[in-house]
Amino acid sequence: MPYIRHTNVSVDPAKKDSFLSHLNTQLDSFQSTPGLRGLRVVDAPDTRVVITAVYEDKQSADAASQRAAGVRDGSSDFLTEAPVVREGEVAWSYLSEGVDDRPAMPGYARHIAVGYDPSKFEAMLSYLDSQNDIYKSIEGLRRILVTPISGSEDHQQLRERIGNLDNRMIVTVGYDSRTQSEAARDKVNAFWASMAEFLTGEPRIFEGDFVYGHSNR
Repeated sequence: MPYIRHTNVSVDPAKKDSFLSHLNTQLDSFQSTPGLRGLRVVDAPDTRVVITAVYEDKQSADAASQRAAGVRDGSSDFLTEAPVVREGEVAWSYLSEGVDDRPAMPGYARHIAVGYDPSKFEAMLSYLDSQNDIYKSIEGLRRILVTPISGSEDHQQLRERIGNLDNRMIVTVGYDSRTQSEAARDKVNAFWASMAEFLTGEPRIFEGDFVYGHSNR
C-alpha cells in the first residue's frame, strides 16, 4: 500500500516567501528519490505549510527518511518550532477517474487530522466503501486518502495542542481548485456528520492551494 509522510511546519511570517523558494529548490532535488510517487505542498493559513510525500510503500519511505530529514534540517532557520512529522500506510482511498493523468498543479487540498475509535475502524472503512455515489457527485474532487498516523510523539507543542496522539488519522481530500472545494462544503459537512460514530475528538484542519506539486507516475 502507498505510504504517506506529512510534515507540518510553522513558518516565520517575515520569511515565508523565502522559505517557499528555498523549499522548492530542495524538493526539486528530492524528486529523484527511489520509491517516491509524488510531492505536494499546501500553503495553509496561520503561517502553516504542509508538505506531503507519497511513497510506493513503507520500505521506500524508510529508505528516504534520512534524505527527508536533511530537507527539514535545512529549513530550520525559517521555522518558529520543530516540524511535526506524522506518517503511515494508506488504509483507504478514492481516486476519481483519470486523476493520475491530470497535472499536479494547480490544485487544492484539505488535510483533516482527527481521532478514531479503533474498535470501529474496519466498520468505518466499509462505510467509506459504500459512499462512492457521493464522491462521484462532487465536482472537481480528485482523491480522498485515509491514513492512520504516528510520529512526533515527543513534540511538546503537538502534545499540548492535542493531548492523546494515539488512534489518529489524516484524511486528505484533494480538489482541482479552491472554488470547487468551497462549492462542495455543505455536502462534505453532511458527509462528516454521518461519520460521527467512528470519530473521536475535534478535527484539526489544514487546507490551502498547492504551491508545489510533482508526480512520478
